[in-house]
Amino acid sequence: MTVPPTTLLVAAGVHTLSGGPPARCLLVAGDRLVWVGADPADAPAHDRIADLGGAWITPAFVDAHVHATMTGLSEVGVDLNGAASVADVLERVRRRAGELPAEVVVLGSGWDDTDWPEQRPPTATEVGAAVPGRTVLLSRVDVHSCVVDPGTLARLPLDELDGVARDADGEPTGWLREMAYGAAMRLVREQLTAAQLTAARDAVCRRAAALGIGCLHELGVPGLSGLDDSRAWRDGNWPVEVLTWWAELDLDLVLAEGLRPGGDLFIDGSIGSYTAATSVAYPDGGHGELFHSDKTVAGWFAACTAAGVSAGVHAIGDRAIEQAIGALEHAAAVHGADAVRRCRHRIEHLELADRDHVRRLAALGVVASMQPAFDAAWGGADRLYAKRFGADVALHSNPLRWLADAGVPMAFGSDSTVTPLDPWGTVVAATHHRGGLSLSFDEALVAHTLGGRHAAGQDDVGPLRAGMRADLAVWDADPVTVDDPTRLQCLATVVAGRSAHGDLPLGL
Repeated sequence: MTVPPTTLLVAAGVHTLSGGPPARCLLVAGDRLVWVGADPADAPAHDRIADLGGAWITPAFVDAHVHATMTGLSEVGVDLNGAASVADVLERVRRRAGELPAEVVVLGSGWDDTDWPEQRPPTATEVGAAVPGRTVLLSRVDVHSCVVDPGTLARLPLDELDGVARDADGEPTGWLREMAYGAAMRLVREQLTAAQLTAARDAVCRRAAALGIGCLHELGVPGLSGLDDSRAWRDGNWPVEVLTWWAELDLDLVLAEGLRPGGDLFIDGSIGSYTAATSVAYPDGGHGELFHSDKTVAGWFAACTAAGVSAGVHAIGDRAIEQAIGALEHAAAVHGADAVRRCRHRIEHLELADRDHVRRLAALGVVASMQPAFDAAWGGADRLYAKRFGADVALHSNPLRWLADAGVPMAFGSDSTVTPLDPWGTVVAATHHRGGLSLSFDEALVAHTLGGRHAAGQDDVGPLRAGMRADLAVWDADPVTVDDPTRLQCLATVVAGRSAHGDLPLGL
């Protein structure tokens, strides 16, 4: 048996997040940390030393909610974040399409019409005029609706689909929500080549590693992605760790595929697209919708609990959150609260959770998979949440402080492409909640590093202490004392003892 070489990493400091004494040295052997200490002179015998000078080490980040292939495709698509109007979107699409081969699908993401002067999305007619003859799909920032070109619109069975926006004459405008969005995405995805998809997956992994992210929770959703995409992530050899969920109710199918159940299993939609299920009415008088019955969701969580597997659902509006918690309470009534707690079930987003929801989540050990960047983008008294539901609801959305005080475990992510991969930006957003429900820096850092490990049941990786897997990130300054953590440079990312980014001499 080959004995792995040992490397002593010596830094200015190590934030172990283990609760132990201060450290500045880590001894790595194979994929494990075998010693952690403050003085290199105290280290066990080792083969080599890597002196990192003034650099600091933390556990690697975990992005607990990513749509990874779409994120990679966006790297070569049209960035519509910050577009100020319909005209701005169309100009960006026109410009990017001119840079791509004629046969390549034009994918865009990130548009948000909340503050546009037109107060509406682009139309298919406008898209067709901007880039005649091209296949185009432009996803809204929440990834629950899109706009397509006239040709794609014509190929869809519009009369059979829910979510097709129509004008005053009953004609489809090209804006497609939820079910109709999924149908358009499937149609367009068929035109993507294997080479495009492989390049997208490689691109997002490289991007993640360069940001100090060592693990991605890839949340596959029928419609947004195909089962073949989840299989590719499951079977691929990636520089970062990719854990793969699949959002179908057929538990036997999911487990037979070697995937994790649920994750982003939609039980409601999004606030931006007016489809999150809420008790407070939207400006148009609607309340969104629940996509499954209470009985269906309860039965699914009970089945997952009986199988001893962690499952998750997407729940944004308070009505959807209530449905999810009620289903988990049903599972506890059937199989016992301890069985539910052992599973570490998760709920994604939880944007409009109230205090009673938080209390009940804590009692069942449910993981809150949160995206603090949502509050940074849409929270406060004058942004999206307030425009949809009023300032009081907005200021209590994404209630990070309530969750922390109740002892609800949190796992942070980006929901990319909804918001970008940006771990330090996420930490900063969590410490500057627009309604005052902020976390401390340490709490936010734990949620974005250890939280995703807890949610995934990875008890042998996370804190930097002896015996744990060697997953870590190296930074050019101390994240705790630097003025602006978003300006930190990731010098290296290590995943299971292997270099995913940078050039640490680990001998592997």
